Amino acid sequence: MIRLQPDESYASLLSTHHITQAYIQPFIGYIPNNRPPVGLDDYLKLYLMITENKTFKIISKQPTYDYLVPHVYLTPKGVNLLKIIQDIPINPFLTGKFSDVIIRPEIKLMVDLLYKHRLIDFPLGLYQQFEAVVDGFCQDLKVRSKTRDFMSLKNHWDSSFGNSRKAYNRFEEAVLCNNPMFQVHSLLVSAEFMNVDDFSMDQKTFSPVTVEDMLRATSGKIIEAVWANNAENHTLGILSKQETTIRGFRSIRLIFFVAREDTDFTPFAESQLYTDVEPFVFREGKTSVAWSDITCMNSGVEPLVYGIESNFYDTNQNYIGMRLTTLKYSLIGPEYWVRFKYTNTTFKVEKSSY
Repeated sequence: MIRLQPDESYASLLSTHHITQAYIQPFIGYIPNNRPPVGLDDYLKLYLMITENKTFKIISKQPTYDYLVPHVYLTPKGVNLLKIIQDIPINPFLTGKFSDVIIRPEIKLMVDLLYKHRLIDFPLGLYQQFEAVVDGFCQDLKVRSKTRDFMSLKNHWDSSFGNSRKAYNRFEEAVLCNNPMFQVHSLLVSAEFMNVDDFSMDQKTFSPVTVEDMLRATSGKIIEAVWANNAENHTLGILSKQETTIRGFRSIRLIFFVAREDTDFTPFAESQLYTDVEPFVFREGKTSVAWSDITCMNSGVEPLVYGIESNFYDTNQNYIGMRLTTLKYSLIGPEYWVRFKYTNTTFKVEKSSY
């Protein structure tokens, strides 16, 4: 199993919340917030806590003045289990709020078994029975997590993410070796959908065209237009990834890495990249092409601290390693936790100068 470091996990989850907009709508039971009180990382930690330990004691007892009345309290493991149980009924990734979103296999298996053993609504007052049911749940989870089907699914999930990470690492290494300074810009090609197979009819051929087909066609035209002029717009590479929101929008995000030779910043609207992409930018009904932020930075429209834009990277800057890690996991990290429709990741290096 691929395990993320704390900073990698934090960046990937923050990006997941930013992209999906999962926790910003009050009707789902959370106070609008981009960082929920119980994250998907908490679910994964509980799964590992159960499957990698021989015991999982959730309740402990201490003697009281009356030897017939034990003092019962939850252990740290019990506290973790209880907060997960209370979160499941309102977690947007687990309640069907998203259309065709696939959750990480370990989390899905654990949640399914919590429902199977009726721990979601078990009366806590019956602590002895509750503890016995939890023991049964833990044993069931350990057995099912070692079936061939589950291990194959888990390995495929990790292998796909590992391939995305390797592809990004190769691209990043080439960029850093040849360009000590660069900027990153993001464009979002999006359309509303009711389900993943929504389609319209091609007016010329009368053949069905899915939302995915439309997004790919539009993003493909933008990629080719930008790359055809990369000598002028100084684009080093173009990355792409698919995204979805809880509001029902499907998107392809394009990420442009642009070389810089100096720090004489000019308004983004005066850049050659902006000029090349602007003819494609539009909003018609619920379909749009627009410049968009990544969690860790804006798309270059507004300058931030000290007049330096947050999408500017210089290998000689302070904390550049931390910033590059945040950028990497903001882009590839969300598919460590959730994926749309497919068990494969959608991250792709579309174009590269190296």
